[in-house]
Amino acid sequence: MNKICTDIGQSQKLIELGIDVNTADMMWDDWSLIEEGWKLSIGYYSEIEKDYGRKCYPAWSLAALLDILPKKYYPVKDHETNLILGKPKDKWCVLYWDTTGMQHGEETLADNPIDACYEMIIKLNEQKLL
Repeated sequence: MNKICTDIGQSQKLIELGIDVNTADMMWDDWSLIEEGWKLSIGYYSEIEKDYGRKCYPAWSLAALLDILPKKYYPVKDHETNLILGKPKDKWCVLYWDTTGMQHGEETLADNPIDACYEMIIKLNEQKLL
């Protein structure tokens, strides 16, 4: 099955890092009181917790994660890097490639594009580049 958004653990980490929950475009909603387990919904509505007493977590789709990532950044003066997402072999890759082609910035590899983008957000946040 294809992963379509961040899982609950990833969502919790993004919240912890200070990523704006309003950038989330999906939501994990705990229905365990009436049905079994967590349900995934389109859109994030924080008022569900208040109004219905169910625990909810925002979730980010691939499109939403790509919107969080900067399209370019400058790891070294005069070296602009551009965001690239692809699957060159058996892993998904998110990287920032230097426009001169001489060197590249950050890179992450994962089994799916959601995890690759999530790992890049973690990496850039650690370097205060978000």
